[in-house]
Amino acid sequence: MNPSKQAEIFDKHARLYEKRRNKSTIDTKFRKKLLASASGNILEVSAGTGTNFSLYRNVTSLTAVDFSTEMVRYAKEAAKEVSYDCTVIQEDVEKLVFRENQFDTIVSTLSMCSYPHPDFVLEQMGQWCKPGGQILLFEHGISSNKVAARLQEKLDPLFSEKIGCHLDRDIIGKVNERFEVTRVDSHLMGIFHLIWATPFK
Repeated sequence: MNPSKQAEIFDKHARLYEKRRNKSTIDTKFRKKLLASASGNILEVSAGTGTNFSLYRNVTSLTAVDFSTEMVRYAKEAAKEVSYDCTVIQEDVEKLVFRENQFDTIVSTLSMCSYPHPDFVLEQMGQWCKPGGQILLFEHGISSNKVAARLQEKLDPLFSEKIGCHLDRDIIGKVNERFEVTRVDSHLMGIFHLIWATPFK
């Protein structure tokens, strides 16, 4: 899907995301578990309305990026509620430019399903992350359950066309190709994954 069309869809849904931001939802415990490891100068890609902002604990600074005008508007308000330095940028993640080895931690939560070129985004994240730094991902992908996986494959064309979300991506495989994965916690028939990784040495 064209990124501009995707951004329009997320603009329409931004108010719903904002209403959920401070509520405990089914994925809150996953986010807390993953983000407990985040530290230092952090980059969060596709940050939405700032759902993760209040969950960080060991932050020097946070740079948060999203391509939706409405998501960014809400995220800037959420940034005012935290005590650490938080900068919110509106930009397509695939067009981001940062210097190499800039961040201690890079975070993505439920965004790899939407990028037109997820492999490129992962490669960029590896370049932006400092040697010995962290890549923290909470993502969904193709199920380890064969029946569920077949259903995801059938529904993928509809979901990718309507909301720009791919259901059948092999997220674990893509991450293993580009990073040294130190831990994976998978849930709900192997659809959702918490991934702790670091750039290859």
